Amino acid sequence: MNKRRCVLAAILSLLWLICSAGFSTASASGSSYSRFGLGDLVRYGSSRLDAMGGTGIALLSDGFINRLNPAGLARISRTRISGGFEYSGYFSSDKQGSGSYRRGTFKGLAFAIPIDKDYGITLLLETSPYSNVNYALQRRDTILTQDFFGTGGLSLLSLGGSVSPLNKLSLGLKLSYLFGRIQQVGRFDFVDPTFLDSEISRSEFHSGFNLTVGAIYEGAGDLLNAPSLSPLTLGFVVSTPTKLSVNRESVLTTKESFDTTATSSGKVDIPLALGFGASYLFASRYYLTADVFHQSWESAKFFGSHPVEIRNNTRVGVGFESLPERETETFWRRVAYRAGFYYNSTYYRINNKPIDEWFVTGGVGVPIGADARINIGLHVGFRGAASDNLQRDTIVRLTLSLSASEAWFIKLEEE
Repeated sequence: MNKRRCVLAAILSLLWLICSAGFSTASASGSSYSRFGLGDLVRYGSSRLDAMGGTGIALLSDGFINRLNPAGLARISRTRISGGFEYSGYFSSDKQGSGSYRRGTFKGLAFAIPIDKDYGITLLLETSPYSNVNYALQRRDTILTQDFFGTGGLSLLSLGGSVSPLNKLSLGLKLSYLFGRIQQVGRFDFVDPTFLDSEISRSEFHSGFNLTVGAIYEGAGDLLNAPSLSPLTLGFVVSTPTKLSVNRESVLTTKESFDTTATSSGKVDIPLALGFGASYLFASRYYLTADVFHQSWESAKFFGSHPVEIRNNTRVGVGFESLPERETETFWRRVAYRAGFYYNSTYYRINNKPIDEWFVTGGVGVPIGADARINIGLHVGFRGAASDNLQRDTIVRLTLSLSASEAWFIKLEEE
């Protein structure tokens, strides 16, 4: 095994150990907002895009797997694998006090396999998180102590691909299976021993399919007859609405009995989602990116009714990247540098108050081989407010991913 493969094996082993530790030590802690809807929605394109304000709908390049837009796969020339991990820290406060929480989560795996480089045909296999539920709350008075906590979330398995039917147009398609279990528990401990302490547990398993269609067009300058805009690329992505099938089981436990109180089934709506993006490459070295993403949760129903805590979600972000120099022996010149900002009006509306997020981002892409990188992204921001019986979260997220490639299915030129 050569030196490059040894380095890659060591990095993969380290990522596996970190991810395993994250899964084994994660507990019911985090923001109380995740108890509503399907929990905190996860939008992850890659650690590269995370560092660029989470933008990249119009980003088309060979060196990474674009999970935001399947059309962005069309330039991949070698079989590529990407796996990610996130370590997040929450500092939450309200009128009653404050607390801090930390957890690690796996950000999934993605494989991109080029089939025909001339026509941009690339196959995608992906597994990623879709939402996360992780909270713990306690209310105490002279009568009883109430503890509420929730864990779980949804994930997706995707099969997709890309094609370039025209020189400057790339199209992509991704079919995703969404699934996962969300468990929420309430415990009630009475001061008066004549009352029975009890626990109510509700477990819901969700499953369903949706389709994501994307397009990237590199000829914006030609359309507008503006040569100065020739480096401008435009992107579009749409995810179809779907209804998830949900199997619910509720269990009541007391000191004197253990009883399954109810089982039922229903539907949960995942609404239509639309995204628009732009990227501009100037001096063949610097990328500027911008995205707008919207999902119409106001029309979504959970078991036949719309939750008052759910509203429409809109996310706006901008990003910057300084590409590495290829023909240099200086290590720091071969590092990619990234920064960004995004505003997210989350789909939460608590006590009739919108819950919004503001984040600044940054990161680097560090080379570890001829075509392998460790991408590091950092998010620092806050959401909500410590007023009107709400909670303010100060959040730090560190994402780490390994992106590498191998030469599979390459056609050799005949002499």
